[in-house]
Amino acid sequence: MCCRPITLILSTVFSLPLFWLSGCGDSDAKFVPAQETARAAVTAAMNAWKNGVAPGPVPDTAPLVHLTDSHRQPGQVLNEFEILGEVPGNADRCFAVRLKLSSPEAEERVRCVVVGIDPLWVFRHEDYDLLMHWEHPMEKTDAADDPAAESPPGDAKNGD
Repeated sequence: MCCRPITLILSTVFSLPLFWLSGCGDSDAKFVPAQETARAAVTAAMNAWKNGVAPGPVPDTAPLVHLTDSHRQPGQVLNEFEILGEVPGNADRCFAVRLKLSSPEAEERVRCVVVGIDPLWVFRHEDYDLLMHWEHPMEKTDAADDPAAESPPGDAKNGD
């Protein structure tokens, strides 16, 4: 009889984390678009690039598609693209896309991640990884032009 409460406590302690973890995947599922919807979002984003639209909101899309691509070279033109299919990635919807580019001429194979329902966000996989790890390129500012930048103690500007 004395072991029964301990067994109950131990089984509860060890089963609660499993119970909590079993629900974790469901909370993300509401942000995973259907495969056809995600593929259509990638198509819309690539067509916008072909038409000269910069990364950001893709015009005339419903639900709204928003493209994030910080790896695109300024002035580079997308001539053709082919969605090769869904591939593994750091998200539930990830597609391989072959790009044929000019200015400069190149052919690339990239992965695009699609998340959200409305809006749909299309990320180049590298940008998505940066976001998931909170690593993003920081813009360099000149401390003399930035009023928020303070001189360290003992610096000549402070007169210390």
